[in-house]
Amino acid sequence: MELIKRTGVALVFIPLLLFIFSSGGYWLAGFVAAITFISLMEMRLMAKEKDIDIPWIVILLGMIVYFASIYGDQLYILSSIFLLFTVVTAIDLFSNRLENAATRIAFSLLATVYVAFFMSAIYKVSELNNGPRLITGLLIITWITDSAAYFVGMNLGKHRGVFKASPKKSIEGFIGGIVFAFISAFAYKYVKDITITQAIFMAIAAGFFGQFGDLIESVIKRDFGVKDSGSLLPGHGGILDRFDSLMISAPAFLLMLIFIN
Repeated sequence: MELIKRTGVALVFIPLLLFIFSSGGYWLAGFVAAITFISLMEMRLMAKEKDIDIPWIVILLGMIVYFASIYGDQLYILSSIFLLFTVVTAIDLFSNRLENAATRIAFSLLATVYVAFFMSAIYKVSELNNGPRLITGLLIITWITDSAAYFVGMNLGKHRGVFKASPKKSIEGFIGGIVFAFISAFAYKYVKDITITQAIFMAIAAGFFGQFGDLIESVIKRDFGVKDSGSLLPGHGGILDRFDSLMISAPAFLLMLIFIN
């Protein structure tokens, strides 16, 4: 039953995601805004597992940070983050909620940077020259990396428990993910018009940073004592569970592309 649910969701969402990512523009900006909003809600609900009560306004302010990051310059981004910090701090200050105040403020900033700011990199990549093709490729290579790491780890994984945040993950699976990231990135280069440098960066971003992103979310979930970030997608967990790899691979890819130029 679980496999049927996962397959059904995949059959619906994979074509939809490929269409949105290849289209770019407002389609992609709106879609990423939606998953950012849901992911921020999931972060807030996970925090409640440790009695960390994050104000609802953090979600709204996080969305302001997201839109400032995709459409504004450094001043807008800095202003939006400063606004978030000021508002969250003021809520505790004027309500005299001193207990766990530092934790609430710190987690509000973590959730905003981790979700809203990093998610914006998906759109920023799409705005580069040949951007929709690049971000679609990164999405595909990230999927392949995750799948390859899982199947290689299941069949060949002997050294497990290296990553305490995800004890089932193995070194063999991690390396397998990187190998398949490079293979699929070079295959993508020959199918689509991207450079060898872009293919290498895509493989590094998906193969290494993408898997790192999955481990980062595992750290957060283990700290809060939850298995999934949510239950929105049957058989797949929450939205954050599905985009944790891309949330880290996209900014890594963007930075590499910017620095090479």
